[in-house]
This record gives sequence, structure tokens and C-alpha cells, in this order.
Amino acid sequence: MTSADRFEDLLTWRLMYELSLEVWKFTREQSVRQNFKYCDQIRDSSDSSHRNVAEGFGRYNPTEFARFLDISRGSAEETRALLKTAHAKHFLSDEQFASLEHLAVRGLQALAKFQRYLRSPEAQRNAQRWRHRRERCRVPQPRALSNSNESTRPNDSNGSNDSNDSNDSNDSNGSNDSNDSNDSNDSNDPL
Repeated sequence: MTSADRFEDLLTWRLMYELSLEVWKFTREQSVRQNFKYCDQIRDSSDSSHRNVAEGFGRYNPTEFARFLDISRGSAEETRALLKTAHAKHFLSDEQFASLEHLAVRGLQALAKFQRYLRSPEAQRNAQRWRHRRERCRVPQPRALSNSNESTRPNDSNGSNDSNDSNDSNDSNGSNDSNDSNDSNDSNDPL
């Protein structure tokens, strides 16, 4: 099985997404649009089928991904049932129904094949290799600032601009802090 870098590369996602777009297209027709509850149900179920494929992909874990595909399968089957309802209510012609049903079945077949792979030992090994490569190539994160008074904003080199700040190094009245770091009698000074 070839690897995918993005969820859009997955055949399962592409087919479910195409089905969702077609559902939205036919539910814009006046006769269907008047049935608000039906439109909401079929739009939500068709959207859910491709959204769960994308969400599962983002988990980077074959076992979790397969679980999200279970949810996607349920949503796709709900969409199929609602397509049958649309056909029975004459919202869809025989030709439209056959086309959408075929698309839904193709999406479900791709999903089933992909789930079999995700639940296989091969998928577990591939995921382990991928995680190992990712760990090796991880870029070290910048260290946290050691002084809590240091600004994390790049354009704020002087810290606070509050004229009442007693620790302001630009204050012409000097520091009121008895632990002033400029105190020459500081026994903790390494110099």
C-alpha cells in the first residue's frame, strides 16, 4: 500500500467527499430544500463520512484511524439510507439515485479495504517506522527563557514601559528593589 502525506491523498476520503458534494448539490433543489429536517440529516451524514476519514488520518495511529473509519462507515450507510428515501419521495430520478448509490458503494468498498490494511500487522510496523523517523528528524525546540522578567516579544527589548514599574532599568529614580542585581555586595554574584 502506498503512503499518503495528506488526508486528501486517500481514495476513501476523495470518494466520500465527492458524495458529500453531490448530496449538497441535489439538496439545493427547491423540492428537496423545503424538507429542512431531511436536508440537515443527509448533509450531516454525508459530511460526517469524509470528516471522520480526515480526523482519523490526523491521529497518526492505525488503531485509532480504523475506529474513525468505523464511524465514517456508519455515516456513509446513513447517507445511503437517506438516498433511498430521496429516491422513494421522488427527490432523485432513477439515474441520479443510481449514480449516487454507486459513488457511496465505491466509497464504502475503499473504506473497507483501507480498514483491513489499518488493522493488519503491516500497518502497525509502518506506523512504528514512521514514528521512529519522525523522532530522529525532530528539530530541537528553543529553550525557555531563564529569567521570568525577560520579554518573549521580539520588539520589546526593554520589558515593561510602565512608568510606575519599580524594576524598570530605565527609571531615572533608581530601583526600589532591595535585591537589585546591580548591588556590588551581592554574595551570589559569580564575578
